[in-house]
Amino acid sequence: MFRLHDVSYAYGGSQTGVAALSHVSLDVAQGEFRWLLGPSGAGKSSLLSILSLEVQASSGMVEILGVPVRQARRAGLARLRRRIGAVKQDFGLLPDMSVFDNVALPLRLQHRAEAEIAHEVHAIMKWVGLEHRLDALPPQLSGGEQQRVAIARAVIYRPALLVADEPTNALDERQAGRLMRMFHRLAELGTTIVVATHNDAIVAKYPAPTIELLHGHLVRDHG
Repeated sequence: MFRLHDVSYAYGGSQTGVAALSHVSLDVAQGEFRWLLGPSGAGKSSLLSILSLEVQASSGMVEILGVPVRQARRAGLARLRRRIGAVKQDFGLLPDMSVFDNVALPLRLQHRAEAEIAHEVHAIMKWVGLEHRLDALPPQLSGGEQQRVAIARAVIYRPALLVADEPTNALDERQAGRLMRMFHRLAELGTTIVVATHNDAIVAKYPAPTIELLHGHLVRDHG
């Protein structure tokens, strides 16, 4: 599903930038759920950004869904991005678009019929408990509500790869539990999922293989 070999990444460029990842090698198969662990500054967000194609590694080999990223053409990368879901710490919602349109965006990029889009959006928003906020704009929502909208948008089209950066931070215990059960169900259906977290309690409650980073180095890969 994705393979990294000797991957390094530096903010601001490999020559003068600040190192965030150093010589990381990973091989994760289809349908695996992995926790991504490590203290602040360990490189977790950088790794997720590489996997979601938000940034490109400074060096090393990255292969995602069978596609060598460095050799891929722009059109190929665009197609690959549409198979990857991402939940960011800042939610990444478009502030001038309604909740409905934010969640519908991935399906519209796939050129789905509007009737199908409406059905899927209503179903996922009912699941996250926000079917009554479809016409709201993101700035009108609480942090927890924005988090749930971001999660709905990331999973609505059942991506082949899903990466999530602290997705339970703004959720209460019940909502976090529902999210984790959904993630595990998606993994059973074939989605590869990597979730970064500092929440030791939820890791203990939902045990899974771990990837652990420290100062940009891979210190544990229990696959």
